[in-house]
Amino acid sequence: MDKHSSSVVSAPYNVFKQTGSANWSVRFSIPGQGQIRKSLGTRDRHEAEKLAQRFYYESLLKAESGLNVRAKSISRIIQDYITHMEARVAQTRMPKNVALQNTAILTRYVDGYFGAHNPNFISSKTVDAYLSWRSDYWISGPGKDIHFITYERNGKTITSPITDKKRVRPTPATLNRERAALSGFFQFCFDSQYIKTIPEIRTAKVGYTARPGFSCEEYKRFKNHAFLHITEENLNPDVKYDRVLFYCYIQIIALTGMRPTEVKNMKWGDVIGLKFNDKGKPYADDVHLRVYGKAKSRELIPHREVIHTVIWLYRTYQELASFSPDKNDPLFLHQDKTPFKSFTGQFTRALQACDLVRDYRGVKRTPYSLRHFYITEQLKNGVDAYILARNTGTSVQMLEAHYDHNTNEKYKDMLRPKRDD
Repeated sequence: MDKHSSSVVSAPYNVFKQTGSANWSVRFSIPGQGQIRKSLGTRDRHEAEKLAQRFYYESLLKAESGLNVRAKSISRIIQDYITHMEARVAQTRMPKNVALQNTAILTRYVDGYFGAHNPNFISSKTVDAYLSWRSDYWISGPGKDIHFITYERNGKTITSPITDKKRVRPTPATLNRERAALSGFFQFCFDSQYIKTIPEIRTAKVGYTARPGFSCEEYKRFKNHAFLHITEENLNPDVKYDRVLFYCYIQIIALTGMRPTEVKNMKWGDVIGLKFNDKGKPYADDVHLRVYGKAKSRELIPHREVIHTVIWLYRTYQELASFSPDKNDPLFLHQDKTPFKSFTGQFTRALQACDLVRDYRGVKRTPYSLRHFYITEQLKNGVDAYILARNTGTSVQMLEAHYDHNTNEKYKDMLRPKRDD
């Protein structure tokens, strides 16, 4: 039995001791929020009465302001939000990679700073303090004593060392991604009535961030290297198979502007216009591509030359692996028909062989650089930015911010007007 009483007969709360506890607690009901219980953390009855009165009226004020009285620690609310994101992923309302990225940010950084506090601690001032703390996390903050991090990828637990190269302040772009995760969490807190207003999260100016691509000459050198590797004499059939797939991979991205993740998501049924003769050999007059990525889909119009690459890829499966892909098969397949996971190793080795690992600014190239090459060339050739943005699944603003600096060549006549001597 609980021992309870009210020293003031009309008090709308009960102070009581629960069986097995030495400390006093308080309980009361608030319309619409049910019964509220809280340990007062004291054995002194007189002190408990004062604390109970204060907690009751603070709770009443919160309820009248539209807030949730059942205050949890921010750490517990983060776990609720992670569950909320997992549900949204299951409903295809949130990309899985975004949920995983947000979870990593929230559990390491947001929980590390805000976790023990209740939601009342959240304000524009504490957010600014958090961002400062986050910037120093791996240098002079809690991360300076962390030597390994453990995370999950594709169902596997991976342990990665924290090297000196990783002990740097986050870039403005990284902080902006983390602000987006923080903003989503604050919206959840607001919707759950834990906070009355969403604090302002000031966005860092990222500034000029030109993407590493290829010039025409550089791409030609890179592509030719990959092609010549296929034509080497006495080449092992398995090696030739992998090299043909790699060549087709770089050509498809360079001729379509697809993101590497979109290529990975693509199936043979997404190649619209591919036909087969009575012997099962592929041919096409024209092809369009259905593309899936970033939780959106679109139909993409590639360069016409992509037809030859797609047909070569299909015939490689028939001639070197003895199978014809089904419409539900991924575009790139191992010889046992399992999905090709990555071309990273081949891409890096080809860059090294061509002395193209970094661009003129020293920025390291990645498969995304093939997409940047495509977009830059299209802009140089006068393709309308709005149409190009739709075709590549981005925005005109992104094109202007990251690519249009490379397109002065198309304006060279305007930039060189006739001058009177």
